[in-house]
Amino acid sequence: MTSRLLNSAVLYSLLASTLFLTACKSTPEPQQPAYVIPAAISHLPLDAANQGLDIVDIQLALGDRNLYLAANGNIKMISTAQCPLDISAHRGDFRQPESSYNAIAAALNDNFNSVEIDVMLLKDGTWVNHHDSQTGRATVHYTGERYKIERMNRKEFGQLKLRDKNTNALLNERPITAAESFKVFAAYRAPSQKLNVEIKSDANGQALVDLDNMLRKYIGLSGFYYSAADKDTLYKLRGINPYVYLGFVQGGHPTSVEKLRSDLRKGVKNDAYYLDNQDDLELAGRYGTKRYRSRYQDYTSTSALKKLQSKLGTNSGLHLDIRSYMQNPGVKSRAKGLGMKVYTYSINGTDFHQQQLLTLSRNTLPDGVIVDATPYKICQRLFKASVPAKRYQPLSNIGRYIASLPQDADFDRFEEMLGYQQEGYYLSLNSGLKSIVKAKKVTTKNTTPTPLLEHGFPTITDEKLEHKTGETIILTLPENGTQ
Repeated sequence: MTSRLLNSAVLYSLLASTLFLTACKSTPEPQQPAYVIPAAISHLPLDAANQGLDIVDIQLALGDRNLYLAANGNIKMISTAQCPLDISAHRGDFRQPESSYNAIAAALNDNFNSVEIDVMLLKDGTWVNHHDSQTGRATVHYTGERYKIERMNRKEFGQLKLRDKNTNALLNERPITAAESFKVFAAYRAPSQKLNVEIKSDANGQALVDLDNMLRKYIGLSGFYYSAADKDTLYKLRGINPYVYLGFVQGGHPTSVEKLRSDLRKGVKNDAYYLDNQDDLELAGRYGTKRYRSRYQDYTSTSALKKLQSKLGTNSGLHLDIRSYMQNPGVKSRAKGLGMKVYTYSINGTDFHQQQLLTLSRNTLPDGVIVDATPYKICQRLFKASVPAKRYQPLSNIGRYIASLPQDADFDRFEEMLGYQQEGYYLSLNSGLKSIVKAKKVTTKNTTPTPLLEHGFPTITDEKLEHKTGETIILTLPENGTQ
């Protein structure tokens, strides 16, 4: 509705301006010629950078690697067709504040296959985009007071401020409601991209009906799916929507929860923000450990998968902590036999998640991954999707630098990597700063043959003498026959 009103206002303004100029019959001012995108890079996506020094050479050098430079400075893949994996952006783009417009829009622009968001209920029945059960980490109330989301109303939620992920500073930006999330997703999505709505609240049937109606209204039946850690919530949704995909989120593996708890304790000693919230983080760590020890259930066996499918329907799947997936390598084939999908996530960081995925063969990878990383990084590490074709010879210094970069170069850190251009170094996806050309140790082989006598004994040959002159040697001779 807002966009329609906005479009009407813009149209009215344009019409009024046209009528005014026609009535006055004034001589129009000369118009500046519009910038024309160079033909050589006109095939790139609409958000590709097309202005600047050597931009054509830079884009063509990147394009030789299935990459391009976006107008916002990020390096993106031209095509993700080489990556047979559903890559889902965990809480939107990981570089943007959680629960924000930008987190969703940026993830869609970065070619994620799907975007995962968390939705919760306020006490007045409003669905909002929020992950934690209380404020304080990603969102902060202007008074500094902590609130439980389920006890807030719409007005109080609107008074929250988002927190910058890098600095923890408060931003002049509020978190968004679920309806606002659906609208921005609908505005920026490509037809193939979907929204993964993870439900965090214990909602009744009517609240879930309201949620499903909003999604159908703003996005359409084929543009979203649900996930939740509560089977009963998903069971209710199946009655409301017989067609939608339902993903059951199996709880984190006990070892992963213990690792998370340990990391939180270490963080308390080093980070001022963690120190301020030590009691809450320790409580969360203890609660999580106790909860998963007492309630952790494994659904990776054939019998457990069948029971899950019987409850949720055929269009369903299992979303697993990567540790659980690695410890049950046959779960994908068992699920596939039932027509179910398997996704993986990690509560111990994206690097750990990717390291585990790298140990798997292409056939044993899960159907999808929910990650805090770019599609480029996942695709390049798992499928080598940005290997240089070497069909283009760059002309500029920066173009030649791009062409010289090895296959493991980290283009997510492209701007930072340019600082090492003159020194001949680059940033690796796996091992940090490295030299582009490493000096190889040259060993001289002895090519002098050793001939054999008639009975097999070797012929002794003189050693090869060195005839080159070395440092000067001064000899002092004895005088008058003295010793």
